[in-house]
Amino acid sequence: MIGPEDELLSRYGVSRPTLRQAAALVGQEQLVSARRGVGGGYFAHRPEVSSVTHMAAILLQVKGARLEEILQSTETIRLALIPLAAANLSEDQRIELIEFLEADRALDPEDYDFVSFLRAERRHNSIIGRASGNRVLHLYMQISLELASSLSKEDDILFGKRGRYLEWREQRNAMLEAVTRRDPEIALIEARRCSEKVRQWLAEDQKRTPPGNTRNRTEGAAADMKMASAWLDPSPLPLPSDLKI
Repeated sequence: MIGPEDELLSRYGVSRPTLRQAAALVGQEQLVSARRGVGGGYFAHRPEVSSVTHMAAILLQVKGARLEEILQSTETIRLALIPLAAANLSEDQRIELIEFLEADRALDPEDYDFVSFLRAERRHNSIIGRASGNRVLHLYMQISLELASSLSKEDDILFGKRGRYLEWREQRNAMLEAVTRRDPEIALIEARRCSEKVRQWLAEDQKRTPPGNTRNRTEGAAADMKMASAWLDPSPLPLPSDLKI
């Protein structure tokens, strides 16, 4: 709690309309809320990562971010995060990553549907982001993944292409194995192999798509929403407790 309204008016020497206008502006950034009644007043909040990434993804959608830009940003951030994670991996994070790999590989390919794949992507990127020690790159990756999840199924280079995402799964896990061994150089090589696969698949799809072809963006919207929701955890990822706002 920051304080009751009357106390804040006295503390800052401002009028009631000025205080409320200032609180409303900061409230738009999800940093402050007001409660009325007994025990009421102004309360501070930490913004949730999920809301930050969602709004950033919406902004990029409005700006017309293209598929190539999304894939390029994800690739660039991954190539920076992976060697950092391998170099800075704590023992607890190493155990967490090993447990992820064991659980992922325990799933038979026949049972490994696209939703399972997306959840695995979100999970391992969370571990890698935290292990890297770079909170800015971690946040950028989350924004990039949120934006990727908003793609229509027609644009997604993996949706409906079982052979591709199973192939990606194997290459991704080879990359993560190198991270668990704390080997930045090999981890970066495996990350580059991941990038090569993405560029290859993108080129293949572009060859099959006639120039000027327009696609129906609303068809299959329910399936798209189900696919995108696989990125989300039941609870949002909090910002680190020691991060100063």
